[in-house]
Amino acid sequence: MTDQQKLEEIIALMTFLQQHIQNSVVQSFTNLTFNLETVIKDYLNVFESESEKYININYFQHNYPAIDLVNKTKSKAIQVTTNADLRKLRKTVETYKKHSISYSELIIIGFIKATSSTLPNVTVYNIGYLIELAKHGTSPQKDEIYEILKRQIPWNSLNPLDDKLCFDIVFDVINRSAIRDYTICEGDFNRMAKGLFEIKEIITTGKIKGRSIRAKALVEYTATVKNQLNEIEFYVSQILQICNRNKNERESEYLCFTREETHEIDVLKATIIDKTNALASEMKMTKKIVGSRWR
Repeated sequence: MTDQQKLEEIIALMTFLQQHIQNSVVQSFTNLTFNLETVIKDYLNVFESESEKYININYFQHNYPAIDLVNKTKSKAIQVTTNADLRKLRKTVETYKKHSISYSELIIIGFIKATSSTLPNVTVYNIGYLIELAKHGTSPQKDEIYEILKRQIPWNSLNPLDDKLCFDIVFDVINRSAIRDYTICEGDFNRMAKGLFEIKEIITTGKIKGRSIRAKALVEYTATVKNQLNEIEFYVSQILQICNRNKNERESEYLCFTREETHEIDVLKATIIDKTNALASEMKMTKKIVGSRWR
């Protein structure tokens, strides 16, 4: 992706999260707010040196008063909230003073709404501040932000779920050596099988055991997308069946394919690449899987 495309994806992810929180503002979403603190901490730390990272103060003292994140080196404290209106601003500052919290600057980030502050050493930002940081970030910084938003935001718990955003996560799991590398380039067939199983997991369940990647389950997609993902998952399963058959027939835990099996696997990989790219194109995505040399 170009830097501009990366930025557009970042804005889309941020806007999606903002809309979800706005729709849920009348409900209780304590867990989501906690996750939001983590996302913003990691987001801000992309632009900080190793010795100047923000930490979540709630990790060290549960429900720490007035603030959520601190940067001790820069003497900055941040509260993450959904609605930084005048009432919230006053309450935060009162609590901040009551507990004698002392940092050079208090920042309040209102993810949905933010009112201007006229108080000394108190700054209020909205989501636009985070987007501006991304705009002026380097290409590697944009990559890091993009991965933070995709991996740390629990998309599978958000409603409504967006097909394109979730498929974008699935696409990145499919776009790996287990699919891209044909058997002539594949170095470790057992590792390939593990990668294929994870692709099957993310498509069918929306998550991968032991990893923080989240999308949505296959049954939650709209009918057209679900049918196409079903096809992709079918061909992944076909390769896994070849792997299992190979192990069973050889009575070995290690894979060693015949010429016929490698050809069959390569045909299936090519089909998976074609169908994944076709779905990405239908969704107006600029990504494309490019397979390695085939024979």
